[in-house]
Amino acid sequence: MDRPPALPRRAPRLLPAAHAVALLACAAGLGWTTPAAAQASPYYVAGSLAAIHDSNILRLAGDQVAGPGQSQSDTIFSTALVGGLDQGIGRQRVFGNLTLRDNRFQRNDTFNNQSYNGSLGLDWSTVERISGNLSVSASRALSTFNAEGVGLLTQKNLENNQAANALVRVGLVTTYSLELGVGQRRVRNSLDDDRVKARDFNQDSYSLGLAWRPGGALAVTAALRQLQGEYPTFRRDTTGAFESDRYKQQQVDLVTTWQASGASGLDLRLSFGDTQYVANEARKFSSVNGSLGWLWQATGKLRILSRFTRDKGQDAYPATVPFFFTRIPVTLYDSRSIDTWRVQADWDVSAKLALSSSLQSGRRQLERDTVTVVSPTSLGTNSGRDNTTLFTLGVRWAPVRNTLLGCDASSERRSASGTLTAKLKGNSLTCYGQITLQ
Repeated sequence: MDRPPALPRRAPRLLPAAHAVALLACAAGLGWTTPAAAQASPYYVAGSLAAIHDSNILRLAGDQVAGPGQSQSDTIFSTALVGGLDQGIGRQRVFGNLTLRDNRFQRNDTFNNQSYNGSLGLDWSTVERISGNLSVSASRALSTFNAEGVGLLTQKNLENNQAANALVRVGLVTTYSLELGVGQRRVRNSLDDDRVKARDFNQDSYSLGLAWRPGGALAVTAALRQLQGEYPTFRRDTTGAFESDRYKQQQVDLVTTWQASGASGLDLRLSFGDTQYVANEARKFSSVNGSLGWLWQATGKLRILSRFTRDKGQDAYPATVPFFFTRIPVTLYDSRSIDTWRVQADWDVSAKLALSSSLQSGRRQLERDTVTVVSPTSLGTNSGRDNTTLFTLGVRWAPVRNTLLGCDASSERRSASGTLTAKLKGNSLTCYGQITLQ
């Protein structure tokens, strides 16, 4: 769970359309090639075309309206080039992939962009009981238009992510192994806007874990993890210079997987975290997060995945509020609790045709305290709650070897109460085609 403990939403999520394109890129290069193609070569190259229509591409909520020159609905045409490798070299394995995309908006052409997503990794082992892996990744993608604490953006913002991770595993005896890990992540936003720049952050992580595998069916890993980082451009001080916000988190992670039978498996994840801040000790925060998943191979062609997730956290956003005839700087402290249920079914109708469907329901409880910056005084507390339902349906068809065609439809509905959230609805349709050379 290597993410910033504060501002967990500061890395803006992808647009639904851009997210669909990202999934398409994965389909083109990683998961949806034919079995014959998958065994042909350790290298592959794929090209894909996609058209995505979204009735609420800006994710406008409640009575929000699109800004000047913007359209609430839009169609995006995306072209992607994908390449990758998966090569074994003795005891080692080198793997990686690179996706380059060009995204064109039919109506909101201000947001036309080129994005990418790449990673490179190495799995290694020695003749003794020492093994591990190294990985690096980088990506650039269009951020959401309507992020909490930022509001509706009228300009293009590209979020750049860079990460590096290393893990060393030492087998003590047959049943146990010791795991040591380090990681680093950097996020930068391209838009020169203080509200957006406050989402930039640097994070380093260190972990020490013990894995217990008493048998082939059960595996348990417990790890101590420390995260420390900084939001270098969190807000401006009275002189106009940027002020940083540093944090440190101690976390205990518990992961359990159990293969109950050949057709059924369970996984449980729990994280206990305590976050402290150097500059503002009042923002200390503790949380317990987790998830429980069940994968059921109902038949040889039907797979069903069910998952429940609990996410509890705290955000902080720099802002200004009206005060008599001027505006004063404040910090918005947001606490939230999110419960999410998801069920997904994948059905291989035949060797060439596959169907997928999912239903997700999320419930949020939100609370915000507005505190002045110069003299820490609360200006009041607001609250809100909402329920969001997302339904998706997809079909994939491989008419000939190395070729894939498909469409995915989704519908999102959100009901809300309180002052911190609002009703939202949107529908999207994505159709794509790809050819893989391997």
